[in-house]
Amino acid sequence: MKDHTARQELTESNARQAMLAACGAVGLPRVPDAPLLRLGENALFALPEVGVVVRVARSKEMADKVTKELSVARWLAGQGFPSVHPTAAEQPVEADGRLVTFWEYVPDGTPATSVAVLAELLRGLHALPDPDFPLPLLDPFPIMRHRLETVSGIKREDVRFLAEACAEAEDDFRALIGASPQHLVHGDAHRGNVLCDGSSQALLIDYEAVAIGPRPWDLVPTAIATDRFGLPRSDYEEFVRVYGFDVTQWHGYPVLRTTRELGMTTWLMQNAQGGAAADEFELRMQSLRKGDLERRWHAL
Repeated sequence: MKDHTARQELTESNARQAMLAACGAVGLPRVPDAPLLRLGENALFALPEVGVVVRVARSKEMADKVTKELSVARWLAGQGFPSVHPTAAEQPVEADGRLVTFWEYVPDGTPATSVAVLAELLRGLHALPDPDFPLPLLDPFPIMRHRLETVSGIKREDVRFLAEACAEAEDDFRALIGASPQHLVHGDAHRGNVLCDGSSQALLIDYEAVAIGPRPWDLVPTAIATDRFGLPRSDYEEFVRVYGFDVTQWHGYPVLRTTRELGMTTWLMQNAQGGAAADEFELRMQSLRKGDLERRWHAL
């Protein structure tokens, strides 16, 4: 029998319950009102008094992904790359049908909002040797299909359109990947995954999507930020200068952009049953249907 908890939507309430159970299991203090730092594919809670961030994955079915994140984080630490480190606790811990991991707490520093900072981190990441342990090949489509298969409260014609668009994009994506050099990539390289510590050192965080793939994939989010989200052209030019390559001039950019935009839209779709998310989802659907590459999107 399948575990219903594992399939349950991740909410602040049930994530907090798993966090408290996991903390008790490893001897950390159970703090019922621990601040929630982020709620998305994972929930992150801060325990600054003991220097720990507790990360609750959506379900225990994500075991391979969670194990990979821990391996990547330890390897990056060994390479001296600016990153966040898991604690010494034996982990992951299963709690309430979810997997929980424990990471060093990084005190807030000056926000690293410059895309030039991200470019410098990516240049350093891409200069590293490929890890000496297996990593999955870059493949953003399974999670998109899963979202489309399990979503509720979204118009059937929208789900059908996205499913067909994903199927078409997947063929183009796989052809491009098969013809491109593949190395270590972060997989979700945007400014939201840059954290600045108390000494103002920028750290690249969140290793859930780390994979082996074409390096231009990590440059696409910043290009899309210019195309869709109003990032000033001068900022993008600085990003290109620091990294040393303009992905928008690469022949594979249209394919990678389409794939990334479908991923962003199916992610938003999960919470688009009402309010601002529903309005933004409708806007994105209109632009995708029309092939409008200049329509302004809004980050939520």
